[in-house]
Amino acid sequence: MKVRKPMLWAIIALLLGNTAGLSAHAAEVVNAGTTAVQQQTETGTIQPQTETGTIQSQTKEEQETATEPAAGETEAVKELTTEELAAYYGDSVFIGDSIMLGFRNYCMKQKKDSVLSGAQFLTVGGYSANNAIKPVTDKNIHPLYKGKKYQVWDAVSLMGAKRAFLLLGMNDISILGLEGARDRYKEVIDKIQETCPGIEIHIISVTYTLEGQGKTKLNNTNIAKYNKLLQEMAAENGWSYIDLATPLSDGKGNLAKGACSDGFVHLSRSAYGIWEKELIGYANARRDLTATEEQDMDETQER
Repeated sequence: MKVRKPMLWAIIALLLGNTAGLSAHAAEVVNAGTTAVQQQTETGTIQPQTETGTIQSQTKEEQETATEPAAGETEAVKELTTEELAAYYGDSVFIGDSIMLGFRNYCMKQKKDSVLSGAQFLTVGGYSANNAIKPVTDKNIHPLYKGKKYQVWDAVSLMGAKRAFLLLGMNDISILGLEGARDRYKEVIDKIQETCPGIEIHIISVTYTLEGQGKTKLNNTNIAKYNKLLQEMAAENGWSYIDLATPLSDGKGNLAKGACSDGFVHLSRSAYGIWEKELIGYANARRDLTATEEQDMDETQER
């Protein structure tokens, strides 16, 4: 059957109109979808695509759960506050010779500006482990507590300190030798622990002399050897060891010039400022260690 030309043109026009309508509808759908995606993105409900190409969304509860530490992990321990540091060192006593005496003077001048201002001290020039063992007499060197001489373990007991930081100096090296000085040091600490059960012991390294200023056995080579012996002794007995010699050194095993006040061995104000910073860091490190030990104990008990 033949189709007349007017009818043929009418059919073609109808088909073209439907196609245009479909295209317009599809465009509306696409535009609507795009608008929806934009709105969702602006409100933050659409998450970035993963490697698999799927879009993941998380509820508030799921996001909070994701930030929690996994099993076996712990959150970072916060640093001690100024008040906590002051309390830590307020329960401490620093024992030593003229080097430690200089630190006492530094802390006293800081007044309340330092977390170490409340620390207690048993210091006297020329003090050593060998002197500590000697009986209390007018001639023998012993620190004063409330204006009276005491053997150090008795003074610590009267103070009620929870921890002792000891720097008994280098003089014993000349008299007793390296091993003999270490053994006498241990003898003093043993007596402190006998008199004050449960007290914490922290040994501070002997500081160096300026380069070339060491005398006879009191030289930096022997001081380095002695510090190693003290560190080993601390590890063997469950005591702590604090290296305050290295932060004040010139990198070559000598006392840095800026850390020296007398051209020999005694420390400058700036050196004691470094001590203060190191001791604050040390207290924070001890807190981290304590937190780890407590976690280990809890895990052991759970098993």
